Amino acid sequence: MKRIFSQIMLPMFMFCLSWGVAYSQRPIVLGAPGTPGQLAYPDLIQEGPDGNIYVYDEGDVCIKVYAPDGKFLRKIAREGQGPGEIARRDSVFFGFTRDARLFFTEYFMGHRWITLMKLYGELDSVIKIDHPSLFGILKAVALPGLNFLVEFHFEHILEKEKDYYLYRSPTSLRLVDREGKVGKELKGTNYFSRISYISDGADSPLPFVPRFLWCLLDDRTLLFADGTTPQIEVLSLEGQPARTVDTGLEGPEKVTNKDLDTWRETRKSMMRERNPDWYFRFGTIIEKYKHSIYSVKPIIDDLAVRPDGNILACGTWRADKKSRVCTLLDSGGRLLAKV
Repeated sequence: MKRIFSQIMLPMFMFCLSWGVAYSQRPIVLGAPGTPGQLAYPDLIQEGPDGNIYVYDEGDVCIKVYAPDGKFLRKIAREGQGPGEIARRDSVFFGFTRDARLFFTEYFMGHRWITLMKLYGELDSVIKIDHPSLFGILKAVALPGLNFLVEFHFEHILEKEKDYYLYRSPTSLRLVDREGKVGKELKGTNYFSRISYISDGADSPLPFVPRFLWCLLDDRTLLFADGTTPQIEVLSLEGQPARTVDTGLEGPEKVTNKDLDTWRETRKSMMRERNPDWYFRFGTIIEKYKHSIYSVKPIIDDLAVRPDGNILACGTWRADKKSRVCTLLDSGGRLLAKV
């Protein structure tokens, strides 16, 4: 995103746009209540190739388009089962192709294709993905030639313990061509991520699971990090390691029994507040998780490449310090700023 820094203020977005060397800022409000284009439940935001601001609104199940001054322009897509429509409202990712088309994808139980839309809202085409497995797409990036780099999530793999189940979550980064053919895996993980009394749902997330963070560095290489070390891998688009970049963040801390106790109490409080009946039927499974599968706590929570080619790595939120540390690096890994 060029020049845009966001602060979510539900049910609207407020932005500060930075201009020039002095980085002066002026606020822009999008989707204020009672105005055209009101935002009900805003989620992902992107700046389009036309300079307009695009926001996916989960509440209205569409992508809303705003002019750079915040004026509402139009909606793209709607809820439905056909091409150009959204089957699963809470699972949409969108972006833009190199020839200035909007695309969007969906997670499990959504459409098994990549939808291409014109910027004025008309359906362009769909790319049906040729893969036999049940999958959802969490994120995708367009490459030259209408190819895509796609983060696939596949059906959970269960492992039975004495009186509960652990769920593995296979995740795979792959290339998809314009015909929907899926290429080889560039990066993949298979972490335990959830726990349940039963084998088909009512599951709770596990703590301290390594991340699956990636983004394009340029048209030939990508960045990847699992968040458990200060290093970022640089990979070719064939999946070959090229080098590593040090973020300058502090190394990870070990998971302690106190950390697990804190996690259990936080989860227990949240589940009891939201749905006490569900907690007493299924949520008490968290008491079974006595020893952490993962030995360290992730230290990187987000990874991005700015339009100028610099790398932004954001650390995890530290509740004890009420802050997080972010570092800005050039493409070679030289530290430019730490905030």
